[in-house]
Amino acid sequence: MKRIIFTAIATVLISLPLLAGSPKDVKLPPMESAVMDNGLKIFVVRTDEIPMVTMRMMIPAGSARDPKGLEGVAGLTATMLMKGAAGMGAEEIAEAIESVGGSLNTGSNRDGTFIIGDFMSRDFALALEFMSKVVISPDFLETELEREKGIVKAGLLGEKENPSALTSKFFVKSLLGDHPYADPVAGYAESVEKITRKDIAGFHKANFVPDGSILAIVGDVDAKKALKMVEKQFGKWSGKRSGQAAVEPLSQEEGQARRVVVIDKPDATQSQIRIGNIGTSMNTPEFFPLEVSNNILGGGFTSRLMNEIRVNRGLSYGARSRMVKYLSGGYFMISTFTKNGSLRETIDVALAEAGKMRSEMIDDEELEGSKRYISGLFPFELETNSDLCKWIVDIEFFGLGKDFVEKYRSGISAVSAGDVQRVVREYFRTDGNLVVVLTDYESTKDQLEGLGEIEVVRIDDVR
Repeated sequence: MKRIIFTAIATVLISLPLLAGSPKDVKLPPMESAVMDNGLKIFVVRTDEIPMVTMRMMIPAGSARDPKGLEGVAGLTATMLMKGAAGMGAEEIAEAIESVGGSLNTGSNRDGTFIIGDFMSRDFALALEFMSKVVISPDFLETELEREKGIVKAGLLGEKENPSALTSKFFVKSLLGDHPYADPVAGYAESVEKITRKDIAGFHKANFVPDGSILAIVGDVDAKKALKMVEKQFGKWSGKRSGQAAVEPLSQEEGQARRVVVIDKPDATQSQIRIGNIGTSMNTPEFFPLEVSNNILGGGFTSRLMNEIRVNRGLSYGARSRMVKYLSGGYFMISTFTKNGSLRETIDVALAEAGKMRSEMIDDEELEGSKRYISGLFPFELETNSDLCKWIVDIEFFGLGKDFVEKYRSGISAVSAGDVQRVVREYFRTDGNLVVVLTDYESTKDQLEGLGEIEVVRIDDVR
């Protein structure tokens, strides 16, 4: 076994069943961590309620690393990990894992690729063996790649028939432009078609290295034994994350006019609406004020957007807002839909509700109710081994601080009305923003007059 440095015994909080009371009641079990010589960071938490163990590995190899013109490489690489490795075919891997009642899955987002496994604790050694095979020694079989490309392209084609998904994807691309976060994780039909085995293998070689990767293990397993077993399976994994520039931070130009982009769908009887602007990153110091602010505006069924758009005016069945946060930035987005005849009214109401939060201080009753709601729900994000693995990885990857979970509820509790107004004015813009609508433009263009400079795109031209 190579040198392993025990860097900390991080005792974070998270007493799952004991949720009532003060925010400080949340407490994590003790955690051991280590950094292997090759740079792989390991975190182990023992929970022995059930004889299971969950593993989550995060490799900083998300779609933001896709080469231009080959969007979708990261997503396909993640999928292909399970389609043949170390001489074992996809079915052979699946059958071997299923024979012990385990599961091993892969996925990716804009920041990283994930390998997630659930196994009986008695099969932990086997679980690590399979994880190491798919991470380090994937075969990227040509036949499997062509099959997976076909599945991805079929899914992308299906999005054309889903106005909501299509509008959201187009909104993100229109807002983020040429930034690496702008392109969808799945890529585009034409880019996926171009991807070859050489592209997949090249992406894997450049990005699937232990340096900067994170492995969280939670379950009925002794920490020191677990670290030794990880060393056995991943000790020979090599490679440095050198020569890669960090993803540049997202930023928004000040003083720009509102943009309105219309996806013209002549047979649309309902209009999809997205409104938003550049936001901030996951490790923002405004994390807790933003959580509360978004919850008040459009984060739940009793939010202001839902009350005004659905309950009071009957314009739509749903309206929400989101603050999407990545490592190097993010975006704010209001989403709703309505019948074509009420398109402009719905847009105006959404903007007005955001505007009220910018101009009027939140009253104590609404503020305290929102904070109680968020604090009350937070422990449900920590119920399972899988939940805990996700938080451990997120805390490390985004640099949130090892006491982030411990202080989450007290952080929410400390948010003031002034905090809410400050972050709303910064991040919930009512002008200089982007409005994307999918609609029958011929029947709704009169409603859009005066909203901003309008660009019209035919739905057949949307990627």
